Parts: sequence; C-alpha cells; structure tokens
Amino acid sequence: MWLWSPPHRSEQVYRNRKSYHFMNVQMVCLADQYISHVNAMFPGSVHDAYIMRNSSIPYVMGQLQRHRVWLLGDSGYPNLSWLLTPVRNPRTRAEERYNEAHGRTRRVIERTFGLLKARFRCLHMTGGSLFYSPKKVCQIIVACCMLHNLALRRQVPFLQEDGPDGGVVAAVEPVDRDEEEAEEEDMQNRDSVIQQYFQ
Repeated sequence: MWLWSPPHRSEQVYRNRKSYHFMNVQMVCLADQYISHVNAMFPGSVHDAYIMRNSSIPYVMGQLQRHRVWLLGDSGYPNLSWLLTPVRNPRTRAEERYNEAHGRTRRVIERTFGLLKARFRCLHMTGGSLFYSPKKVCQIIVACCMLHNLALRRQVPFLQEDGPDGGVVAAVEPVDRDEEEAEEEDMQNRDSVIQQYFQ
C-alpha cells in the first residue's frame, strides 16, 4: 500500500478506499519476518481476496495442504482449507482463544509491513511519492522486499531514527470446487484446528 503518482487515464483504478493512490501489495511472511511471497502488480482499488485468487498462492498452498500448513488472513479473505480467517461471531471459549491467537500471530505481517516502510522510506506515505510507471513501482516494491530479506539474513541493524514505524508471481488459475461443498469443507477444517489446538 504505497503512495505514488498514477497515470492520468486510469487514475481512479489506483485510488483506494481512503482516496490515496496506491499499489495494493500482497505479502506473505514467516514468523521471523522474512518475506516469502510478494505480489505488487495490482492497483489500489483491487480487493485483497481478488489478488490472492489471481496469484500463485492457491496453487502452492494446495500442494502444501497435506503437510498441515496454513496461512492466516484477516476477515477480508475467504476462509479456505489452507487460509484460516477469524471466526466472525465466536460462540465458544475455544473460538475466542483461536481468534486471540490468530490476531497475535497475524500481527507479524503488520510489523513486517511497518519495518519495510520504515527501512525503505520511499514506500511510506511520509517519504513522498514514487514518480514512476506502475510497472516500475512494482519492481521497486519487490526490490525493497528482497533487500529487506537480505538485511534480515545478514543481521543488518535497523536504526529506529530512520523511520516511524521474492519476486512478482504469475497468475495461476485456482482449482474449481463446488462452492457449497468447498465452503463446508473449509469451515470443518477451521473447526478442526480450533478443536485440536484451542480446546
């Protein structure tokens, strides 16, 4: 979610719900804040769930599912067998504990976005705009993510006074499933995780 100067002919497509011009960036990170996936190809008005559906994530996670690997997503994403979202209206203490753990764990990605924006001021709104084409802005974002990972790997210290706070993937068609049956299976998967880990 980085401010930049959009092309005049399609300016409204790059405007997000707060009326800023952005590229909507999808990132997946590990618990240690390494970025394992970044997709910076979509304008700010594009919904997060659409970006996810049109990325390689559904295919990759479908392959990893047998290893009981999950991603966490906020309530803007659909609950899928490999993508766990919060329980909207928790009715049991186990569901409440699940939501609490989900929120604590998901904060890692928020901290990672904050660290990335602080380390690379061109990505933060207070650092000004990126006066480049959308394609070049995407490349800058991906390069910053790669440098972020390199800095973590080499243990480059982060200087707090510097700020306040993979590669682009090709689209892969998700596997089609019967909508109703799939939704039921996905809910059962999340319920199983809650029963196994939060009872």
